[in-house]
Parts: sequence; C-alpha cells; structure tokens
Amino acid sequence: MAARLDAPSLFPGLPAAPAAHRPRRRGHAAMPGGGPKGETCGTCAHLVRRRLAKTYLKCGLVKWTSGAGTDVRAKDPACSRWERRGG
Repeated sequence: MAARLDAPSLFPGLPAAPAAHRPRRRGHAAMPGGGPKGETCGTCAHLVRRRLAKTYLKCGLVKWTSGAGTDVRAKDPACSRWERRGG
C-alpha cells in the first residue's frame, strides 16, 4: 500500500488547506453569504432559469457562458446584491 502524500509534507513552506469550506463565487454577482440571513439564490429576483436540454440556474446580473462555471445553485446563500422577488 502506498503512503498518502500531503502537500505540506511535500512542500514544507506551504500552509495546509483550510478545514472549513468557503463558498465560491462561481456565477454570482457578489460573494455568496453577504446578503440577508436566511435568504438564498432561489428566493432572489435575479435568478434566471435557462431552459435548454436541462434547466440551468444563472444570475441575471452577470454575463453567463454555456458552461457550468456561471451556474448558481438555488440553495446558495444570498449575496449582497440579493433582491426580493416581486409578486
């Protein structure tokens, strides 16, 4: 059985990866988590459902591509650009 190789043991000056997961910006207009507590991208007025072979969720405030790099998830925490959906 091969020994597990960790980056700190291979590169002594390199800090270890953080234990806590930080949200990625992905296709969001701002960093997720900066908006109102308890709100998500799924409750935002800027959420766009792009229907192709499947339905892809995008933020209407950013320029999108056809790739997954600009997708957002409905359960992502709201960003600082979050607005209440009218209706």
